[in-house]
Amino acid sequence: MGAGLSCSPRIRPCERLSRFSSIRIGGPVSAVISVSGLPEMEEVFSLRSREEIPGPLHFVGRGSNILFPDRGLEGTLVRLEAADLSSACRWREGGEVYVEAGYPLPALAREAARRGIGGFEFLSGIPGTVGGATVMNAGAGGREWASLCRSVTIMTPAGSLETLPAESMAYGYRTSLFGRKRPSGPEETGSGHLPEGSVVVGALLSGFLARPEECQAGLARHLEYRKKTQPIDEPSLGSVFRNPSKGPPGYTAGRLIEEAGLKGEFRGGVMVSRRHANFFVNAGGGCERDFRELLDYVSSRVREHWGIVLEPEVKVWNA
Repeated sequence: MGAGLSCSPRIRPCERLSRFSSIRIGGPVSAVISVSGLPEMEEVFSLRSREEIPGPLHFVGRGSNILFPDRGLEGTLVRLEAADLSSACRWREGGEVYVEAGYPLPALAREAARRGIGGFEFLSGIPGTVGGATVMNAGAGGREWASLCRSVTIMTPAGSLETLPAESMAYGYRTSLFGRKRPSGPEETGSGHLPEGSVVVGALLSGFLARPEECQAGLARHLEYRKKTQPIDEPSLGSVFRNPSKGPPGYTAGRLIEEAGLKGEFRGGVMVSRRHANFFVNAGGGCERDFRELLDYVSSRVREHWGIVLEPEVKVWNA
């Protein structure tokens, strides 16, 4: 794998993806690199260009919305994290903040509330990072990342930085410009596509000024609701399916699954949560195959029962 693997304590060969998955599923990967900050990200692209780490590169945060394959991945898993929370989150006047991609969303919500900046409270129930939220337009409680985002900073494989206004990110329900299929030919960021292999390194966000005690109360409400309604004490990938655009008014994906009688249904070691039907939990020894079989079964049952096709929100890698 090259000399680069032996010269850095943050580069670890031959790891298992399950260690970096919130549902504890995934096979071997050639190498794992933990990255915090632009200099380390630049070094990752430099190492790859010199073939000192195996390719391709796979970028993740907390692995809270990704189903890794049982057979593993070739290449290097690049984990974006915030080693120093104080320097990875830079606040400005008026409720603006620039946050690096590896910053945890719950920590961002807590810091905003402490400072009396409203609008961030819904992030407290999302166990991901700024990078992941930027890519998938994460949301909860009727709020979405797009409501906070003002611009996104990306790094291209060539090591250059690009700042994209939020308007160019094509935000929709749990999707963004990063989810668009890229053309096979040359592309420019201004053309509505991103250079292949680009990664989010930070985002400029904006909330509103409020009383800290009001923000704290809103934060507490979101956390309490999550504790009551979601299996936060069990390994999962969060919401499995997107809420459908068609169907009975007010029916979420979870309600459709529950009323189809599927709570507690399982395949192998993966089960439909008894607390929230749109969560699959690893009840012990679950694997990618179990998850995918359960996903297909639940989809078919909901289609038979309701005539509605559910679309997965979980990202299935290398399926």
